[in-house]
Amino acid sequence: MFRRPLRHALWAVGAATGAVIWAGAAVAAPAHAVPPAAAASSSVRADACRPDTDAAGSASRPMDGSLVSVPREDGRVDLFQYFADDSVPQGPRWFLWHRAQDVPGGSYGDWERVSAVPVGPKISYVSAAEDADGRLEAFFPSYGVFCHTAQATADGEDWSAPADFGLNPAPYHGGVVLFATRDGRLHAFASSVADASSMNVRSQDRPAGPWGPVRSMGKVPEANVGLGAPGGITELADGRLRVYAREWNRDRFWQTTERAPGGGWEPWRLCPTAAARA
Repeated sequence: MFRRPLRHALWAVGAATGAVIWAGAAVAAPAHAVPPAAAASSSVRADACRPDTDAAGSASRPMDGSLVSVPREDGRVDLFQYFADDSVPQGPRWFLWHRAQDVPGGSYGDWERVSAVPVGPKISYVSAAEDADGRLEAFFPSYGVFCHTAQATADGEDWSAPADFGLNPAPYHGGVVLFATRDGRLHAFASSVADASSMNVRSQDRPAGPWGPVRSMGKVPEANVGLGAPGGITELADGRLRVYAREWNRDRFWQTTERAPGGGWEPWRLCPTAAARA
């Protein structure tokens, strides 16, 4: 069954956009062999996601509409939000902050800055999800790349140094969308403007484990067509994933399905708008 994105984990300036954060019961792996998935060309920049040493680390004011909530497995809800740091002489810089709820339905702790890496400047998406071990992982844009950071421990205040995640959609093509499969792993999707790929994906090797390589999901078979972020992701009964995405600049939808769990992808096919929204 097609499932719409939830609205609690991905935010864009000007419009609320949903990230897919769903989970279910574990399913057995299929017995048949998994065909290899196409590897996407790596564009990870070692010099990306650099901290801003000029910022004092203050939260001068929140960015309007940027509050994002992430429901936790134990019933708590964590919050992420962008705050300006007005201490920078060249003008305000925006940074990602986080606060945790003490108990389900209870009060919140203080805001803590996630990192000193500035957000933006032209896009301001953030997506976040809880790992199978209770840690949070977050993704945010910084100067043309999407940076990835994760809590060192569940409910800890320390976060890993942000690093280029390798999924870098073009401006106006959406952000990184997360999906949790029934086995507890997270999968990250983003559109691509590469010659050989319209969308890429990275998947955890195991629940709460390291992330595998960037994999291409193939190219839309029409010229001059670019996709936005996935608008819906479904895990089928046999563990395969099916992805729907709207073109970034017009109301047409495309669909692709994994050939086998963790394997390659079928060719993208154009689907009726009504079917894509069903």
